[in-house]
Amino acid sequence: KAMYIEKLEELRKVGDAVTWRCKESSMRAEWIQAVTGTVSNYRAVATNPGEKFGHIAAEKLEKILAACVELEKWLKDTREQQDALPKHEKPVLLCADMEKKSQDLAQMADEVLKEPKPAPPKEETKEEVAQEETKTDEQTK
Repeated sequence: KAMYIEKLEELRKVGDAVTWRCKESSMRAEWIQAVTGTVSNYRAVATNPGEKFGHIAAEKLEKILAACVELEKWLKDTREQQDALPKHEKPVLLCADMEKKSQDLAQMADEVLKEPKPAPPKEETKEEVAQEETKTDEQTK
């Protein structure tokens, strides 16, 4: 029985790595699509803020665009490296890395986009206007 357990452990060392690479390979395309979708959504918001995000400063929107470009460049570079690797090698483009980078972009962009709209200018009530007029009248006398 001890020999059986040892042999099983030995096989698992090899088999688990193969299973993990296979799982990574099968999920990679979905994650690439998800990251690309995240980038395109935030890029669309940053380039055309519309009425909902029009109050946000252009510099902050540029920061989102720069992060989108950086993530796309990273994805393109690592994807090329991954495509060059044989399937039996350890992957360089990991689903966990893509998830983390996508979440980092989303968190940074959401911080910028959650900036509240400035309050509309407060209209003075008739009473306040009347009080100010009487004050200026008294000062001119």
